[in-house]
Amino acid sequence: MEITTENKYTPAVDLQNVMLAFALFTPLIGMFVNYYAMWVVMFMFGLMWILFTSKEANAGLMFLWGLEFEPAPVDFIFAGSWFKRIMKGDFKWLSHPALHLLLAYIVLNLLQIFYSKNFSRGVFFGAVTIYTISLAFYFSSYIKDAKIWAEVRRFYLIAVYISAIVQVLMIILMLIQGRVGRPSGFFKDPNVLGAFVVTGALYAMNKILFGERREILRYTLVFLFLLISIVLTFSRGSLLNLIVGIFFLGFVSLITKRSKRFFAVFSVALIVAILSVPVILEVFRQSFRFRGAQWYDIYGRAMAWKAGVELFKSYPLGIGPGQFEDYSLDYQKSMGGAMLRLTPSAHNFYLRVLAENGIIGLTLVIGALATASLVLVKSRRIIYSSDISWIFSCLVGIVVQSFVIDTLHWRHFWILFGFLISLVNLNHEEKTLKS
Repeated sequence: MEITTENKYTPAVDLQNVMLAFALFTPLIGMFVNYYAMWVVMFMFGLMWILFTSKEANAGLMFLWGLEFEPAPVDFIFAGSWFKRIMKGDFKWLSHPALHLLLAYIVLNLLQIFYSKNFSRGVFFGAVTIYTISLAFYFSSYIKDAKIWAEVRRFYLIAVYISAIVQVLMIILMLIQGRVGRPSGFFKDPNVLGAFVVTGALYAMNKILFGERREILRYTLVFLFLLISIVLTFSRGSLLNLIVGIFFLGFVSLITKRSKRFFAVFSVALIVAILSVPVILEVFRQSFRFRGAQWYDIYGRAMAWKAGVELFKSYPLGIGPGQFEDYSLDYQKSMGGAMLRLTPSAHNFYLRVLAENGIIGLTLVIGALATASLVLVKSRRIIYSSDISWIFSCLVGIVVQSFVIDTLHWRHFWILFGFLISLVNLNHEEKTLKS
């Protein structure tokens, strides 16, 4: 009997790796050549990734470092990725209670658009909310095996590292030019940049605690670099996010008997922070941000929070997506807010959802987050999977930071949530196969 083997064509060069090599220089174009040319190049690479590779989601993840305007290049890339997957029929619904609750929240947003005071704003923000949450659905089904997960994680972390490097380079350039300020990389808000880099710092901490011994020194240096980058955003919320995530990983390390590593690295990080942070804050004249509540906290955030509570009392079923800014200023003025410091934004994820989507909306969102958490805690998968412990520590940090900043439309928040659901699913399938 003759046995034949099928020879599959394997390209000599992986096109994705070629584009990645060139795309890594894109932020340098924006910093040293031409700012607008950088965005054009990003769009070009995103289009090529979608048309000529089968891994279009990787381009969206990699270009998460460029979010200075909306819609950003990543939004067009993810929209194209969604379209391509739907046309190919490559979408599988994962039966997870958290996703069911998020779907109900999306439907609620669609219904509430129709009674929004500012209809056009309601349509826009409703669409933005649906899009950002859809990223959780996208990645929960896109990650089908460990190989895809490793690649997805790689491209996500590349974006984090680029964001941190750009932030540090911008600070150095400002220092050379004799200027002080608060750069935000290629993000619109330094608070979002800081929180994004936190996820990379927590990955490094996770590798230090649960990785191999030979990786400890490398990831300690990575962690310290990312820590400095986070400090240079001068974001108190991001530092809170990082501290919460670190202590969560420390708790897991105690359970898994890795506490010696945790206390050793934590001690090094604490010493570096004590020696460097005060100097950095003074050099860039940002130390005032860390001296208790500021004027804009008391007459900005606090007044916006009071307005959110009053809005809920007046409209317990919500005012519709994106309507907080239209209502809040009038409520703040009625409460005697200082005109020079009034902020229309909610500065609180939970209050925005409560005011705009009512008690039903808040219940659905918190229910989705709580359900995912309870499933993990009950199954103890946080302990058995270092990747899950990393993702969960990131989400715990964001959930806490959400009390002082509105995170509803953070892309990386919902991407991480999709990562979590997919990893839980993969972990479950692996245990089922072993059984």
